[in-house]
Amino acid sequence: MVPVKILILGAQNTGKTALCVRFITKRFIGEYDHKKEVTYRCSRVVDQEAVDLEILDIACKESSVASLESSIRWADGFLLLYSITHRLSFLEVPQLKKLIDQTKQSLGRELIHSLSHTVFFFVPTVLVANKADLEIGREVTTEEGQRLAKDLRCGFRELSVAEAVSAVEAAVFQLIRLVLDQQRPLPDRRSYMLTVRHALTRKLTRALMLLLLLTVITTDLSGFEETRQRGTGEDDDNNE
Repeated sequence: MVPVKILILGAQNTGKTALCVRFITKRFIGEYDHKKEVTYRCSRVVDQEAVDLEILDIACKESSVASLESSIRWADGFLLLYSITHRLSFLEVPQLKKLIDQTKQSLGRELIHSLSHTVFFFVPTVLVANKADLEIGREVTTEEGQRLAKDLRCGFRELSVAEAVSAVEAAVFQLIRLVLDQQRPLPDRRSYMLTVRHALTRKLTRALMLLLLLTVITTDLSGFEETRQRGTGEDDDNNE
C-alpha cells in the first residue's frame, strides 16, 4: 500500500474541514469550529493502486509560520481551497503557494537531476474553488480560478462540497494521481514518456502515410482527368 500525505490549506470558512469529512464519510456537515489540527486517515484504490491516505487539516489562522512550514514539509501534496463567494480567500492563495514552494525548496527538493538533464521539481497541488452552489453570491469567476491555477502550476477544480461527493472525490483523486506520479521512480517515468512518444510517433506516421496516399490518389486522378480531356479533344478534332 502506497502512503500519500495531503495537506489542505486555505482561508477560514472556505470548507476545508467539510471537504475532509465529505471525502472520508460521504456526509456533509455545514458548520465546524475547531482550532487545532486534525489528521484524517483512510484507504482508497486509485487506478488499481492501493493508497494509505492521510489528510491533515490545520487552522491556518491559529498556526505559527514554523508550525505551518513543518506541516508543509510533512506533506506530499496540497489542496488549496478558496470560496467563490469570498474574494479575499482567493487572493490569499498565491501567498500560500509561495510558502509551499519556498519550504520545499529549502528541503533541497526544488530540482531533481536525471542524467544530463535538469528538471524543475513539481509540487503536486490542486486548487479547489468551493461553494459553487452559491452562484448568487459569486465574487470569483471560474475563469479567474483557471488562470490562477495555470500561473501557479496547479490542477483546478470548481465544486460544491455541500452538493456532490463525487466532485470532492475527483479533486482528491486528481491530487493523489499527481503525488503517485511524482513518487514514481525516474526510470519508470522515462519509460512511460518513451511509451507515450512511441505511440505518438506511430500515430503521426500513420497520419503522414494516409496524407501521402491521398496525395498520390489526387495526383493520379488529376492526371487521369487531364488525359481524358486530351483524348476528348483529339476525338473532336478527328470528327471534324
